[in-house]
Amino acid sequence: GTQLQLATCKQTRGGTGAGQEPNYAPLKLGRMPSSAGTCREVGHTLLALQNLAKREPEAYEDEVIQRLRHFQALAALLGANTKADNKQFLALLSFASHIAGCYPVVASEVPQTVGDLLENHHDVLEPTLRRSLLQALILMRNRGMVPPLQLLQRCFRLLSCHDKAFRTRLYTYIVSDIKAVNVRQRDQQLNRVLQNVVIGMLEGQSAIAAQYSLRAMVELYRRGVWRDAKTVNVVAGALSCAHAKLRVAALHFLLGAHDEAVADDDEDEAGGGGGGR
Repeated sequence: GTQLQLATCKQTRGGTGAGQEPNYAPLKLGRMPSSAGTCREVGHTLLALQNLAKREPEAYEDEVIQRLRHFQALAALLGANTKADNKQFLALLSFASHIAGCYPVVASEVPQTVGDLLENHHDVLEPTLRRSLLQALILMRNRGMVPPLQLLQRCFRLLSCHDKAFRTRLYTYIVSDIKAVNVRQRDQQLNRVLQNVVIGMLEGQSAIAAQYSLRAMVELYRRGVWRDAKTVNVVAGALSCAHAKLRVAALHFLLGAHDEAVADDDEDEAGGGGGGR
C-alpha cells in the first residue's frame, strides 16, 4: 500500500518546565496551522492524496479543493509571467488532470484553465511545460472532462506553434483521435466541423499551420476516415493557395493519393506497408 506522510502537530497544554520546549512533530506538506493555533492532519503527498481521493472522493474533497485552488493560483501566475519557476505547477498539473474526473464539479474549471494557458502562451512556454499541458488535456479528454471536438479544434489552432516536435505531437494526436472517434460509427457532425476548420487553416495567416492541417486531411483520406468528395475538393482548392508547399502537397494528392489509399490501413499501422515513393 501507499506509505503516507502524515503531519501532526502536538503541543503540550499549559506551561513547560525550564529549558523544555513544546513537543512538535514535523509538519510536512500540510496546511499551515490556523490562527487559532490548531493543526490538521492533512499532510498527504500529492500522489498519495490522488490515490486516496480516487477511492473515496467525498472523504478527501476538502483537501482536493485546497490543492486545486493552489493550482489555479499558480496557473494565473504563469499566465502573467511565463518564465516563473514551474516545478510546483507541473506537479499540481499532473494531480489536477488525474483527479478531475473524480470531481467533475469542483474541478470543472481545470480543463479551461489548462487549455487557455497553453493556447494563449504556447510559443513562450518552456517545451516541457508545453508538452505537459497538452498531455493533461488529452488525459482529461479521455476521462470525459473535455469534449473531443473542443480539444481537436484547439489542437488545429495550436499547429501554428514554432516548436516542431510539439506540432508533430499535435498532428499525430489529431489523426489518431479523429480515427478513433469514427471507428464504431461515423460522427458526421464532428467530421464536417473539422473539415471546415481545415478550410479556415488553409485561408489563415500561418503557413505552417496550414501545411500540417492539409497533411492531416490527406492522411485521414488515405486511412479511409475522411474519404469523401468534400475532402477531395478542399485539397484540390489548396492548388490556388499562396504557399508553394501547399500547392505541391495538393498536386501530389491529386496525382497519387487514390493509389496509395488502396493499401490496407492495419498493415500500414503495423509497419507492413510498402516503402514510400
